[in-house]
Amino acid sequence: MKHTHYRALLLSGVAMSLALPASAQQGGMALEEIVVTAQRREQNLSDVPISITAMEGRMLERLNIATTEGLSQFTPSLHIYAEAVGSEKYTIRGIGRTSEDLSADPGVAVFLNDIYVPRQAEANMAMFDVQRVEVLRGPQGTLYGKNATAGAINIITREPTEEPSGYLEAAYGSFDRVTVKGAVSGPLSDGKVYGRIAFNVDQRDGLYENLTTGESANNIDVVGGRATLKFTPSDALTVSVVGDWIRSKQDGVLKSIISDVPGLKYVFFTNNPVTGAPRPGVTPPTQEAKLRTARSGTNGRQGMETYGGLINLDYAADTFDFISITGARSEDSYLQEDNGRAKEVTSFGTTDEDTWSFSQEFRLVSNVPNDAGSENRLAWTVGAYYFHEEGTKQADTYRNVPPFSGIAKFTQRIDTDSYALFGEANYRVSDRVTVTAGVRYTTEKKELGVDGVATRIPGITANGPITPFINANFSTSDSKRWNRLSPRGVIDFEITDEAFVYASIAKGFKSGGFQGQPPAPPLREFSPEDVVNYEVGFKGEFMDRRFLFNASAFYSDYKNLQLQTFDVNGAPTTSTASAKSRGVELEIAALLTDRLTVRGGASLIDPEYKQFISQQPGFSDLAHTFDRSGKRIGGVPKHNFSLMADYVYPLDSAGTITFHGDIVSVDEIITEFGTLWGNAYTKGDVRITWENAAESWSVSGWVNNVTDKDYYRGGGPVAKYDTDKIRLGLINDPRTFGISTAFRF
Repeated sequence: MKHTHYRALLLSGVAMSLALPASAQQGGMALEEIVVTAQRREQNLSDVPISITAMEGRMLERLNIATTEGLSQFTPSLHIYAEAVGSEKYTIRGIGRTSEDLSADPGVAVFLNDIYVPRQAEANMAMFDVQRVEVLRGPQGTLYGKNATAGAINIITREPTEEPSGYLEAAYGSFDRVTVKGAVSGPLSDGKVYGRIAFNVDQRDGLYENLTTGESANNIDVVGGRATLKFTPSDALTVSVVGDWIRSKQDGVLKSIISDVPGLKYVFFTNNPVTGAPRPGVTPPTQEAKLRTARSGTNGRQGMETYGGLINLDYAADTFDFISITGARSEDSYLQEDNGRAKEVTSFGTTDEDTWSFSQEFRLVSNVPNDAGSENRLAWTVGAYYFHEEGTKQADTYRNVPPFSGIAKFTQRIDTDSYALFGEANYRVSDRVTVTAGVRYTTEKKELGVDGVATRIPGITANGPITPFINANFSTSDSKRWNRLSPRGVIDFEITDEAFVYASIAKGFKSGGFQGQPPAPPLREFSPEDVVNYEVGFKGEFMDRRFLFNASAFYSDYKNLQLQTFDVNGAPTTSTASAKSRGVELEIAALLTDRLTVRGGASLIDPEYKQFISQQPGFSDLAHTFDRSGKRIGGVPKHNFSLMADYVYPLDSAGTITFHGDIVSVDEIITEFGTLWGNAYTKGDVRITWENAAESWSVSGWVNNVTDKDYYRGGGPVAKYDTDKIRLGLINDPRTFGISTAFRF
């Protein structure tokens, strides 16, 4: 039956499944060429033997994508949700980050202007004044390093322009959403120095209502800015300096109670999880009549402030470029949340995280073309990389229901140093055949320290007393070094001048670490996660670039898969599981007429545990385990599909009107325990834009989520005291309307 689904997807993709962004060139019937740097050198998107989606800035604006989370709806195999600041989860092809431990790393590497962003929440807020975004699927360890086992995301912001230019855009929408963004760019001296300043302000009232306090919650308040200087002292030397600052804060961290899916008996609301007898003085949470309402003793709050800077030096010699990229980033976030979700404040948690990272990369890249017709057959890249990160994370929990009354304070301290050497060569064997081989050697040392202070009285679970943790004061640390090779090999064959096929094999790894969740001592190591990916693909441009079609099929084999499991000591991160992920991805763009462009994308993935055994939540002995071997991996949809169209109607000297519509369909999501996590959904957006003939002024109106579809974005399990059917989660935005105007010069 699975094979039938794969065949159906491949056939439907030829006709209508799509995702590759494109637009008509002025004055010509062709799709615009998109240049990417996925292989650390500039190439046409259709020439890169990698499964990749690229979206340019104007496309992101048309799709109302203001965060990385919005990318996932229009990118095959990518799934992102952000339920709280600092807890963003990125997955590609079913694999990603499963733990919020400070020493646990993501499986999808995110880069901002070639600088690795270790805390993905920073990238979620950096999506303004963007030139393009590249999403690379599959292990990218050779050129991108650690933590790219599932793939990588490159966010490239706009550079200064040689001529004075800029824009200012303002928008107003439902829930008093106000967005103002803009940029000014141009020369600062005659042909030597150029500058650009961009800013973004995004504010909106809360979508949720706290029925206990009567206050709104879950608002948006983001302010950010970026400054770029570009120096060109000679024709061969270019130096770019970029600095950015972003601040986000939110009053309210409310989540909906969804009581139609299985959950876990919640010991904070019962004296006996077996019988479910209610605890006196506590009102258990229940599902409200309206989804975006909740009862909580306090709204809570969350926020983040980030700073970043980089220096990019590019010197062009006769046959190669020397590139130096130096970057530093800092992140300071906080989260204050009512964990109990009852009318009374039964359990209140605060988390404060402060991290700082530094990276330095040197690259030598050949700059002599080796495409067909060129005498040169070899293109190559070699380089060295260093990364350092240090930070602290303090998590405090206050409990107000005996016998759980008390306070627990845990502080994690991380210190990481990573070194790498890498190289990749691309050799054209003949006019039709090209072979690529590369390897990266990484050595990394990570140290984690944990301090704990707690005054917690033991309670009961369904199987006996919880492990005692009374007045447990401790301080412990451990360190470990890991070494890994990340090779990659590709062979591609040009079928015609318009199309080629490729086959690749690549290895990648995600850093190991230490379990730092309570109770900590002793710190338990989890190993690096390793993956081998096998992939075949097809890329083609037909009908004089009026029709583009890309397809890929993959099989990924994971060992030491890092997962958050359960045992008598809590919910540690372990690396004892293994998994496989297989699937197909399709992308198309078609310029059907000089006015109508259609694009979209689809993926069907089947991530499955080869071996995974964990203790059952709610039990304190090792006798109660569940075996998920052979079962689907939780947290990701099995398939997603997107389709979009743009129709441009000319008004002669009055300009143009563009009609845009898109539709997204996403499969249901299950938990690691096999129960329903998020419902399947299909939703659509529409947008109408008038632009004057000079393309200097535009006015747009839009409706998002036209059918007012409700679906689950993310959250976690909580159990009702008298049933086994409850879940806690964030609901998507309802139907919203808005209007915007933009001026460009």
